[in-house]
Amino acid sequence: MAKEEDYKEEEEKEEDSVYDEEGREELIESDEVSPEEQAFMQGYEDADEEKEEKEEKKEEEE
Repeated sequence: MAKEEDYKEEEEKEEDSVYDEEGREELIESDEVSPEEQAFMQGYEDADEEKEEKEEKKEEEE
């Protein structure tokens, strides 16, 4: 089972590195992603942040 847990953690790290600002900048600098792809990933991150903010606000109201 440890191998599955390690794989999941590694997968999460990869996702974070692609969707966080630093990861996007590194990918653009190394020409691994286009500016359009970078904009898409930034939109993904922004939407995720908005979702978290709404959930926090809803929890505070309850």
